[in-house]
Amino acid sequence: MSAEALRERLRPILEAPHELAAYQRWLGEERRAAGERRDYLYAQERPRFEPRREDVVVALPGVRVQGRQGGVRLQCDEPAADVALPGVSRRDVERLLAAMDGRRCLLEVRWEAAVSPAALAAFLRSSFGLLVLAPRAVEALEARLAALEVSRFPSSPYGVERPYWENTIAVREHFTACMEPALASGAELLALLRELHVLALMGPSLQSFYRPASPVADRPVAPGALFLSPARLLRRPGAAAVFLDGPRVGAPLLGGEPYHRELCRSLGDPDALGAERELELDGLPWGGVVTARSEKDERPGPWFIPPRPIRPEHFDWLARELGQAAAAAARAARPELVRAAARWHWGFVRLHPFHCANQSLAMNLVNAQLARSHGAGIPHLVLDQLALRLSAPAYEEAFRRATDAFLVAEPDPARRLSLLRQRWARASALVGRASAATGEADLGELCAADPEAARWALLRP
Repeated sequence: MSAEALRERLRPILEAPHELAAYQRWLGEERRAAGERRDYLYAQERPRFEPRREDVVVALPGVRVQGRQGGVRLQCDEPAADVALPGVSRRDVERLLAAMDGRRCLLEVRWEAAVSPAALAAFLRSSFGLLVLAPRAVEALEARLAALEVSRFPSSPYGVERPYWENTIAVREHFTACMEPALASGAELLALLRELHVLALMGPSLQSFYRPASPVADRPVAPGALFLSPARLLRRPGAAAVFLDGPRVGAPLLGGEPYHRELCRSLGDPDALGAERELELDGLPWGGVVTARSEKDERPGPWFIPPRPIRPEHFDWLARELGQAAAAAARAARPELVRAAARWHWGFVRLHPFHCANQSLAMNLVNAQLARSHGAGIPHLVLDQLALRLSAPAYEEAFRRATDAFLVAEPDPARRLSLLRQRWARASALVGRASAATGEADLGELCAADPEAARWALLRP
């Protein structure tokens, strides 16, 4: 074989995206490890932030060790906590706590405590993010991008997956650096969006892997690749559609039908709860909700079917709306910004251009504009779910209510988190009561009894 022929044979190997292959292997391992566990909307408040060996870790003041033969526990009075520590002895727990002096990193803590890696892993698996923290690591990330702005609901920063948080920062910084030329046309925006999608899943090192909670991540995921396949459904009169394959997004009525009925009524869009509804805007199709069942579904349910084919005009429309949001943010023209950001988010979520991570990417760009104008962004809430059902004008109002309720430019992260958690708790409690309401009058009484909670639940301006 000649040297040139050998080079031709070697070239595909040398040009192969090894990082992409590593990501796909990692996704497969994560799928097997996760099994059937899924928290698609991150509604469960639990630690997800992973500790690393270079982190300086500390235990909360007042933490004490209890138990011996019947199992070891860590307890604390403020905050009230009682955490079981299976797989680790009391001696090892006491040694680990003694070694956490606020200066040693985790690796040094293990050496000082003279415990095995398995014992340290078991200790952290149960206690980290609850009674054992890595404040320096969290503060460093918080200084670059607040955890509240990358989360669906107001919760502890330890509830955010670390690679996701780091990758979201990279997305924000790359978007900010490249935004201006990318908003010139739909083609330019699409090129940047594909780069941002790779960053969201793999990070700038291409080794910071994140697996979205979306069920579509159970299948091979191609970072940066558009999801161009159309949905295939079989339809028969009088029966739910049969979903065969293609893109779809769950569209349940989170919070119950009474809550959504009142919300849609207050937004001037009562038809949003229809079992079948497709929307168009500015001469473009933007998908719609259908009642359908696939072979994996126990029963028919509401699903959103994104518009296909994706047309260049879709991205032209998105570039125009995002460009208007950016221009309004630069002038601090807040009403104009909120309207344009809402339309951008509505269109991007409904277009669903990528296999996964569409919502996190869309809200990251929304919050980038809100932060320029308002000094802060908002939690993601269930805005994406509302965008799948509401008309564009109704969604603009829902989005405006969300920014009014949850955009708090408080420089102290702890105080900001406390304020938003209180608001979300009040809103959730009202939504829970609304689910048991029997009529419009009952819901009106609930809102009148707690108008602040009604505002935070987006039921009132």
